[in-house]
Amino acid sequence: MKPEILRNAMECALSELDRCLGHRKAGRVISGSHAPSYKDIRSGEDPLYLTLRVLVVPMMENLGYGRISSYDVADGCVPGLAMAVSPMNSPLSHASSRVMTAMRTDGSRVGVATDGFRWAKVSRLDMGMRVTAVSDLRPYYIEVLDRSRFREAESVEEGELILFSESFMRSEPSEVDPRTEGEPTGLVSRSG
Repeated sequence: MKPEILRNAMECALSELDRCLGHRKAGRVISGSHAPSYKDIRSGEDPLYLTLRVLVVPMMENLGYGRISSYDVADGCVPGLAMAVSPMNSPLSHASSRVMTAMRTDGSRVGVATDGFRWAKVSRLDMGMRVTAVSDLRPYYIEVLDRSRFREAESVEEGELILFSESFMRSEPSEVDPRTEGEPTGLVSRSG
């Protein structure tokens, strides 16, 4: 996948965060210095659903998981994948432990934990479950933010973005666990 596709998704996410939070709070959220609360969100969504709708679902669709909605992810309806999402800027460790629990419960071979900026992939290996990939997309979101606000920005190397797309891209059908292919799996907890 070309990094431009992911950067375009980030530009759309920034526009939507600006609309839902205002320019100042959106900038603070992207920089990691603020976790939005209910009162910050103009659209009336809770922080988890804002995270799902603006940051997670567009990335999942670009990674090959097809057309899904925030409600699909929240209900665990991502075929062959256990998933746990925390509201943006919440500790990723909470989502990581929840995704491992979901994998143990439903037998998924792969799980993803994210807050929309940081992503962790958990894989079931012969020796147990392990975090096999971690990506932090925040530097790319900050670059998009800087370009939007200041018309220029320090370019971030594309290496991590390419590694993210390679690590988190949906597996080919032959790699999907036939027991779970097409079945809803995983869980998303509303607690941060």
